[in-house]
Amino acid sequence: MQSITAATGAILESQRKDVVFWDTWNSQYRQPEALDEPSKRRMREVVESLSRVGVRGAKILEIGCGTGWLSAKLKDFGPVTAVDLAVEVIRAAKSRVPEIDFRSGDVFELQLPIGSFDVVVTLETLSHVSDQAKFVCRISELLKRGGYLVLTTQNKFVFDRRGDVVQNPRYIRKWVTMRTLKQLLAPQFCILRATSLEPEGYCGVLRIINSHKLTRTLELAMGRSLLKRLKECAGLGQTLFLIAVKR
Repeated sequence: MQSITAATGAILESQRKDVVFWDTWNSQYRQPEALDEPSKRRMREVVESLSRVGVRGAKILEIGCGTGWLSAKLKDFGPVTAVDLAVEVIRAAKSRVPEIDFRSGDVFELQLPIGSFDVVVTLETLSHVSDQAKFVCRISELLKRGGYLVLTTQNKFVFDRRGDVVQNPRYIRKWVTMRTLKQLLAPQFCILRATSLEPEGYCGVLRIINSHKLTRTLELAMGRSLLKRLKECAGLGQTLFLIAVKR
């Protein structure tokens, strides 16, 4: 009995530390009024993708919503339920955007209606999940047949070659390649679009590809925007971006 009690206590303490960590991290890095450029780009891509497939009046779930900086945009497409492990930032988000159904908790444990959402959006969350296949199955379970999944996650090929990412033992870090991501989704989803966003990285082969000298030369030949897009299409963006439909 004592061992069971101790194990339960350890789990609860770990969960408490996770909540504190994500409250602190989101407060520091994801305040709506001070988003970094990669986050703004992800937001634009999500909004444009939902517009492109004609989403209107949809029931939307955002997993890993943080401060609600994206949730506030998603409500233009329909009623939004937004969940995150954090507590304090969710409380603040509820005050800032009361029309959104913000909930604090683990998406695996929260009581969410099965097969009821038209759209699930999850940004930069997959890499922090220990069982990624289970996570994808949970998303599929919550979506209606024919519902859309919009997902972004860190690109392992690029993040392995960035050289500026600080290790942190407090949270899970399981980056994936585009190939692995597609394999994870294949059983339940048909992929409509898959690309990468925001080229980065200056280690290994990327030290050459993203060198200032080569970049300047190519920009003169084809223009900055085209070069950036070609790199993204080649999978050299730091973010993997994907929109899929549930089979």
